Amino acid sequence: MALADLIAQGSLWRGSEEAAAHTGDVEPSGYPELDALLAGGGWFKGQLIELLYAAEGCGELRLLWPLLQRYQKPDGLVIWVDPPFQPYPLALIQAGISLSSQRVVRTGSMKERLWATEQALKSGCVPLVLSWLGPQVSTAALRRLQLAVQEGGGLGWIMRPEQVREQSSPAGYRLHLRPGLVAAELTLLKRRGGWPLPPTELELPAVV
Repeated sequence: MALADLIAQGSLWRGSEEAAAHTGDVEPSGYPELDALLAGGGWFKGQLIELLYAAEGCGELRLLWPLLQRYQKPDGLVIWVDPPFQPYPLALIQAGISLSSQRVVRTGSMKERLWATEQALKSGCVPLVLSWLGPQVSTAALRRLQLAVQEGGGLGWIMRPEQVREQSSPAGYRLHLRPGLVAAELTLLKRRGGWPLPPTELELPAVV
């Protein structure tokens, strides 16, 4: 495979990306220990963040609580595309997350799911999009989502099973989350402006 093809697929990290990454706005993750591992101290906006998890309910939503708390009206809506379970309103309220800022989109097929995710990402009026995608999504489809979030300037989180870990991805960030005995284990498989990092323990908010 040609070098240009590997770069386009996101299989190679380019050192020049570090300088380019510092030109964008940064959104803190809500975890100081995680921000210390991310170039610029947080997530660079206009990026797709691919979160791989061992099993549903292992802490993927609690990892996002600080972002969900921050994006309240009038800053913009948060779009959830096909979450595997209906979000529990009481748990969100107890976590300090505004229900009026949340919108759940249900689709009937993967084609519709990708379309809804892409439209929300590139709209420019949805600062945070959460989308649950399966293992069968192609690299080309992920590339379209990365281009869409770059156009919209927000953050796009896509949740996928850990079985796709060895596949290439054009996402700006790639994380692997596993539950631990005391704290969750988070691995930065890919990050803007830096090399992958070994697993680190991260204490997630407790369920109220």
